Amino acid sequence: MLLLALNASAKDSGGNAPKKIDIDLTRMSGTMVYAQVYQMVTHPGKYVGKRIKMKGVFSSYYDDVVKKRFYGCVIADALACCSQGLAFELAKSRKYPEEFPDEGTQITIIGDFDYVVEEGEDDVSYAVIRNAKMSNE
Repeated sequence: MLLLALNASAKDSGGNAPKKIDIDLTRMSGTMVYAQVYQMVTHPGKYVGKRIKMKGVFSSYYDDVVKKRFYGCVIADALACCSQGLAFELAKSRKYPEEFPDEGTQITIIGDFDYVVEEGEDDVSYAVIRNAKMSNE
């Protein structure tokens, strides 16, 4: 009986517990965010699989070559002269544009960092936050 109780409580605590945030960009200054995102993009291997939280403005772009819409969270640096951003893919699909915020709307995303390399005529590589949850915080 005790074994069943222990097994049941282990199931409850592990199945629905939120994943911890490995890198919380919302707690950093604009300069630090810019530097951190730059590091993530230039040295992606160090960050693959890390849980990321970031706040920025919603952006989208349709690429005619790959026939795909990309969604992004863009953050301006401290002087607002330069910006860094990361593409994201939502965990639950939404219909664009009806179920997305307007371009330029402040959003927060939480998801898992990954780096994609698409080989072809023009090799394309980019950082992406997968399994993302998006809110308008």
